[in-house]
Amino acid sequence: MTVALYLHIPPPPWSPPHTAEALVTTLVDEAAHYGTSPVAEAPVETLYIGGGRPSALPLPALRRLLGACRSSFDTGAVQEVTLEVHPNDASPTLLDALASLGITRLSVGAPSRAAADADTPPAWMRSIRHGRAAGQRLSVDLALAPTRPSPAAWKARLHRVVDLRVPHIALHEVPSAATSPQASARTADRLAFAMRFLAAKGYQPYTLTHFARPTHRSQYQRHTYAHGNILGLGPGAESFWWPSRTTPSTARRWSNADAPAAYVSQSEGGFPPVAAHNPMDRHALAREYLLLRLRTAEGLDLDTLARRYDTALRSRAAATLDRLRAEELIHDVPNRVRLTPRGRLLADAITRRLMRRV
Repeated sequence: MTVALYLHIPPPPWSPPHTAEALVTTLVDEAAHYGTSPVAEAPVETLYIGGGRPSALPLPALRRLLGACRSSFDTGAVQEVTLEVHPNDASPTLLDALASLGITRLSVGAPSRAAADADTPPAWMRSIRHGRAAGQRLSVDLALAPTRPSPAAWKARLHRVVDLRVPHIALHEVPSAATSPQASARTADRLAFAMRFLAAKGYQPYTLTHFARPTHRSQYQRHTYAHGNILGLGPGAESFWWPSRTTPSTARRWSNADAPAAYVSQSEGGFPPVAAHNPMDRHALAREYLLLRLRTAEGLDLDTLARRYDTALRSRAAATLDRLRAEELIHDVPNRVRLTPRGRLLADAITRRLMRRV
C-alpha cells in the first residue's frame, strides 16, 4: 500500500492576513497532523505540487514545504516530484533552483486566456525551452477548448510542442456550464486530431488525455487512475484513503476548505481544515473504479472489479457490452474492456451506459 501526496497551492494574490507565509505555515501544520496518523504509515510513491500557481511561491517557502513532507512522511522511495509552473514564472534562474530543491519534473501550464488566440504565446514557449535547458523531465498542458484558439492555431501549437521534443503532453478538457452539441463536437475533433498526430510521432496515450513517450508517463497520474490512495494538503485539496482494499467500510474521501482564508483560519484552532467528509460504500467505489479505468489504455479489469468491488459487470451488463462491441466502441476480451479510438471520443457516454449496470 502506497500513497500519493498532492499539495494544492491556489493562485495569488495571497492578501493579508492570509499571506503566502500564513498559507505555507498552515500547510506545514497540516502535514505534521497527518504525519502522526495511519496515513503516514504508507510509503509515499509520488509528490505533486499544483493547484493554480505554486511556482509563484518564494523559493524558501517551497523548500520549507518539501522539508515538511520529508519529515512527516516516508518519502525515501519517491522518484518523481512534480511542480506546476506558470509560464510567467519560468525563468532559467527559478528552474535551476527548483532542481536543487529536489523537483524532478515540471508541468508547464496552458497558455492564459489572454494568450488563447495567439499562435505561439511567447511566455509559454520560453518556459518550455527553459525547462528543457534546465534538464527537467517536462510535461506541457494544452486546453481542449472548443473555440479558442482557432483550429489552425491549436494544431500549430501542438506541432510546436512536439518539435520541442516535450516528452509528455496533457490535454485538459475545459468545463462549461452550457456545453452545446456543436462545442462538444469541436472538442472531439481536436482530441481526434491529437490522437492521430501524437500516435504518429511516437506518443503513447496512457489515459484519455495524457500522452507520453516511452518511460515518461506521470507516476502521479498512473497512481490516480489506478484508484490509489491520495493525501491532499492545502485549500480545496481532496483526499482518498482506502487502506484495506477488501474492507469497503475503511474507504473515505474528504476535502479541505476551499477558500485560502477559511483554510488558514479553520486550522488556527489546531484542527485539520476539512470541509466535507464522505465515507464510501462498495457501490460508490465500484463506480469510481469503472470511471477511472475506462479512461486508461489498459482498460477496465473485470476480474478486479468482481473480486475487489463485488461487481460482476460481465453478467450485469452483458447486453450493453455486446452493443458497445457491435458499435465498435470497445475492445471486449474475456476479462478486460478497453475503448477503441472511436470509443475514446465518446468516453463519457460509454461510461454512463455502463454505470447504469453497476
